[in-house]
Amino acid sequence: MAEFESQIKHRTKELKNLFSKGIRVVGQSWKKGWYKRSMIRLLAHCSVV
Repeated sequence: MAEFESQIKHRTKELKNLFSKGIRVVGQSWKKGWYKRSMIRLLAHCSVV
């Protein structure tokens, strides 16, 4: 029984680490996408004026 509980705790830690890494990756790609979008809008606005 104790071995089963330790396996669950170990797996929970692994999932927690993977989840936090996933959030970090999504956050970085969101920032990159937002930056590209804002630069495109800025360039489009400058070329019209």
